[in-house]
Amino acid sequence: MSIFDHPEQLKMLQGLLNPNQRRGGIDYSSSEDEEESMVVNKMNPGTIGRPNGEDGTAKGKKKKKPNPLCTPLVEEEKKQPESLEEWQDQQEKEDMDILESRKTPEYTMTYRQAVGTEDVFLQMGNRTGSSASCEDLILEVSLPDEEMTADKMSLSLQETELDLGTCLYRLRLPLPHPVNVDRCHAKYDSELKKLRLTLRLQRELDYVNF
Repeated sequence: MSIFDHPEQLKMLQGLLNPNQRRGGIDYSSSEDEEESMVVNKMNPGTIGRPNGEDGTAKGKKKKKPNPLCTPLVEEEKKQPESLEEWQDQQEKEDMDILESRKTPEYTMTYRQAVGTEDVFLQMGNRTGSSASCEDLILEVSLPDEEMTADKMSLSLQETELDLGTCLYRLRLPLPHPVNVDRCHAKYDSELKKLRLTLRLQRELDYVNF
């Protein structure tokens, strides 16, 4: 016996699978039943996740997320000069940076310890092999093809910045650590065309590491 022998059973099965389908002789007064259909609302890959419009954005438009790795477009506000002399110095530096056409020389940075006999043989101090136990920062600047003598070079050293200027080169370098300006010295080798700067470090925890 087959269900195809009884058409009434086929209609009953159709009514179970799709109860909202309109059939002859039956009046559906509810408009919600007409809009909601099992065939139309069938799950598909596009229905996974939140529908558009729940996060406040318009349908069809994706909300752009900010990229934390990109450089912000808004620059930090610079400190305003408090006097006329500071304003003039700031304007001169900005003008020089804009008109600067000299090359940036190559340089190297190394740390140096003032190691004594008690450190090498007796190991009486608190020194370690890390850069935290180094007193000096050695900065070597290579100035090839530079004919200017050392007494004519311009060198400005501040606690956190160094500014070196020659005929061919210009180096404006922020220092990795604060330095004691009064205990720093420089030496220029005219044969190798190298400037050697010995910068005495002045850090917050130096009294612990030495």
